[in-house]
Amino acid sequence: MAASTPGLSPRQRSSISRLRLGAQGLAPECGPAAMTRSASTPQEVVAALGMIQAQDLPQGCWGIGVRLPGARLTEIHDALARGSIIRTWSARGTLMLIVPRLYRTLLAVTGARMETQMRATRAAEAITDAEIDALADVARACCGPEGATRAQLLAAFSAAGSSIAGQRGYHLIVAVALRGAIVQGPMEPGSSTRQLFMEASEWVKEPAATLDPEQALDELVRIYFASHGPATVADCAWWLGLPLTPVRLAVQRAADTLASVELGSQRYFFAASHRDRFETPPGARSVLALPGFDEFILGYKDRSATLAAEFAEVVTPGKNGLFRRTVAAGGETIGTWEVESKGKIRVARFVPFSGITVSAARHGAIESRMNDYLRFRDS
Repeated sequence: MAASTPGLSPRQRSSISRLRLGAQGLAPECGPAAMTRSASTPQEVVAALGMIQAQDLPQGCWGIGVRLPGARLTEIHDALARGSIIRTWSARGTLMLIVPRLYRTLLAVTGARMETQMRATRAAEAITDAEIDALADVARACCGPEGATRAQLLAAFSAAGSSIAGQRGYHLIVAVALRGAIVQGPMEPGSSTRQLFMEASEWVKEPAATLDPEQALDELVRIYFASHGPATVADCAWWLGLPLTPVRLAVQRAADTLASVELGSQRYFFAASHRDRFETPPGARSVLALPGFDEFILGYKDRSATLAAEFAEVVTPGKNGLFRRTVAAGGETIGTWEVESKGKIRVARFVPFSGITVSAARHGAIESRMNDYLRFRDS
């Protein structure tokens, strides 16, 4: 069960969650992060948020689409095909959608930490640094500017003499990606869930925001609080998968661009340009059908401002890393939703949390938002 935010009143929790709606581009009246208008392209959405968790690619695509009213899935796939957004292992050992300019910046900050966390797995699979370095060259040659499927990449590893049995092949792909050799780009022909692997140096043309680790961390911290604030240092450290100390120091260095407020026993940071939103937090009447793994819930260590602790396990059953789709109204998570297939027809169904009463009018709004997703997916 998620820890509860200590010392916050219901009104303060509501203010935090609605301010986060605005920062994340989920309140139509606000632009995401420090933008003065709503985002108009998939690239703008991803750039504003910094990262969108996307080990489940269709859910990650809806994470963009829900912030671009009227968008179509083909627009996100087109952005992947152009290279204006990419997918790779960027933080916390999982796949993220990011913009190219942050690719090497993120690796400069999070790469070493992920490498350390994967040592035990690599030792168990007898994966050595020498093997990874050799396969990084194999991957570059295999993928090139045209790309390669997962099957083609694994076949190249096998032909080079590496075992790809069991999960070893997957771990080799992750290791090579963390060496900066490959990223995921266009959709694999005929698939809506699989991407081609591309040689990073050929596919990522934009220069890095910065490669100096300290400056890179400062950049990412500023992006996080602009797009996720109000949030705590612990929230930001969790998002990046880093210890508290370097993040705390980066927050101190970013003092000129951040504002903060103490609520309960915690200090919350946010973009200084959002200070006026505290008077009237946005999103009071918002109704959202969010994907699983969405940043509105997932982007924080303490999620209790937006998801009541008693319902946390409904959203993350068994604490196995799965995050269900959620419905949020006025910034409060009030239930989950699912998509069922009935023959060739897909139907979305809202499942309110136990004890939550939903009016007929709100039910109608929820149905409309879920249907937005079905139209998005089928476009």
